[in-house]
Amino acid sequence: MMGSPRSLHAQTATPPTTASPVAAAPHADSVAAMMPFARVHAALNTLRERADAQYADPKNKKPEVLAELRAKYHTERALVLKAQGLTEASYGELTRRISGDDAARLAFEAALAKVTAK
Repeated sequence: MMGSPRSLHAQTATPPTTASPVAAAPHADSVAAMMPFARVHAALNTLRERADAQYADPKNKKPEVLAELRAKYHTERALVLKAQGLTEASYGELTRRISGDDAARLAFEAALAKVTAK
């Protein structure tokens, strides 16, 4: 019942000539990986400061004006996130990660320093 050994397919396959995208992607806690998050963080801080100033303006104290301002803020926030390829959920996950992971926090701080130095 024993026949000749079969050759394995993996032995005859040629190795890939290009690196996989996963191997080329920056480490999750690298400064390069944190750049989109740092850009969003900085942009959202600016957006929030502007919105807070508008909310505090006495001429904007009417409920309908405040509602319009809040809707405008949420629309602009979504655009900022989308521009960097993030969602509310992914932004929240990154926020949680940098709060509890020292390596991620250091990478974020370095990325934020680069973003805000311009």
